[in-house]
Amino acid sequence: MITVSKYIAKFLKEHNVNHIFGFQGSAMLKMLDEIVDVGIEYIQNFNEQASSFGADAYGRINGIGAAIATSGPGSVNLIGGIANAYFDSVPVIFITGQDYSSGILAQNGARQNGFQDMDIVSMVKPITKYAVLVDKAENIKYELEKAYYYATEGRKGAVLIDVPIDIQFKEIDEKNLKCFEKPVEKEADYKIDEVISLLNKSKSPLILAGGGIRGANTIEEFRTFIKESKIPVVTTLNGIDTSENIIGFSGLYGNSEANLAVKNADLIIALGARFSLKQIGKKKEQYNTNAKIIHVDIDKTEINRTFMNEEISVIADLKEFLEKINKQKLNLNIKTWTNQVQHWKNLYKDTVCVSKKFVDPVKFVREISQYADSNTVFTADVGANQMWVAQGLRLKEKQRLLNSAGFGAMGYSLPAGIGASYLAKEVISFTGDGGFQMNLQELNTLSLRRNNLKCVIFNNNNLGLMRDVQSRYYNNHFYGNNEKEFTCPNIKKLADTFNLNYIKIETENDFPLLENVFDNNVPYLIDVIIDKDTIPLNRYDDEALANG
Repeated sequence: MITVSKYIAKFLKEHNVNHIFGFQGSAMLKMLDEIVDVGIEYIQNFNEQASSFGADAYGRINGIGAAIATSGPGSVNLIGGIANAYFDSVPVIFITGQDYSSGILAQNGARQNGFQDMDIVSMVKPITKYAVLVDKAENIKYELEKAYYYATEGRKGAVLIDVPIDIQFKEIDEKNLKCFEKPVEKEADYKIDEVISLLNKSKSPLILAGGGIRGANTIEEFRTFIKESKIPVVTTLNGIDTSENIIGFSGLYGNSEANLAVKNADLIIALGARFSLKQIGKKKEQYNTNAKIIHVDIDKTEINRTFMNEEISVIADLKEFLEKINKQKLNLNIKTWTNQVQHWKNLYKDTVCVSKKFVDPVKFVREISQYADSNTVFTADVGANQMWVAQGLRLKEKQRLLNSAGFGAMGYSLPAGIGASYLAKEVISFTGDGGFQMNLQELNTLSLRRNNLKCVIFNNNNLGLMRDVQSRYYNNHFYGNNEKEFTCPNIKKLADTFNLNYIKIETENDFPLLENVFDNNVPYLIDVIIDKDTIPLNRYDDEALANG
């Protein structure tokens, strides 16, 4: 016989969860005790949202992540990270403790029957692939297997299992538990002959690489495809780390050379990309291309979802699709096109640099990346800093870039960086001074754990992207975004408080200080001073792009 809590712990360990993130509470202490007992390292954060972002980053790299929280406010604090994992298709299992089942299952119309009871399952169903309250101990195997299946199969995403306190303590016979049976998958129509025919007719084909490539665990097959075909590659925000041989990232704040390639392509093959608003605009007239579209995605709801006219739509596992494509012989004559794309890349490689006062953030991103190890994981927050990183960072083969892309959560980068640090020897976390303050408490986690994380804070004492919008469309009404209502705390004092190393970069003359930062494997706060009016350049507005 075994307790439900012990069974949960063993299941996680057997499915490659070696670290779990969370914050303690009485409704989850039994599970926590068993989780540590089976050899899973528990990472105590200082807010459950940070735990959810840490598990998200861990899941992106490891193939599965996990976070644990108590009932009521603990579970609610996970919701931001649950949404983030769902929208960015990250496999994460969220496990919450719950009040006694007699109270949570009572159908008496009361707002609450106990302490901190909360119907978290109903709250998160729209942002999970599967969410369930375990109301019977004997169902635990079935529910865990089902949740794991949905988290990791097809288009991956978040799942949640809610376990009442009394259920956690109940004993079960492992040998007599109901199993989950995987549904039978329909054979996909890969339309290989149609795809090859259209590719061979193309004079200027382009690949749009999305986050689904990583999600499908098909990096090697993808890199083989671009190496053999020599088709230029642009990416979405979540596709930047699919290859080091990319033109750039395209879309609203994309690189000029990438958007010029999109504009002039006659065929775009979109692989695991969902055609988001920032990728294509709100209406067809805004999208700068007349290219035919081949769209490959595992999620049928993404097919023909937008105004894009898809010449060929393939609903299939991307790994299997690329394996089949790589067995075919292409007959492409695109040397003139690839030379043109390379010309744009050479011509506009520095146009994203945006400031001559204090530090140019794009130049800084390029500078610090030169010190990064070949296996470094980068994390970015949301806002102007995210766009500077996307525009300026060029990744080596095994490096990763983790973003909160679909949900766009400020405060993601620091806790995500901490999560990633348990799978990477070195992490560089980029954040603005706004997002930095969203999960500032995680400096304590960093201080206690001494992870090799270099946290870059772009410090301009305002919310830069919002300042740009307020300037453009709201007559410079900087409500909530002026020196009386928003400021960045003294980073040096924070570093001293949390016993963290610190450097300040005020001009390009300070760049050599970075050498000391990477001499040892200790955490650093890197305070990068930028002008308050430094904004990311909108590549759609770029004169070079408009003129072709």
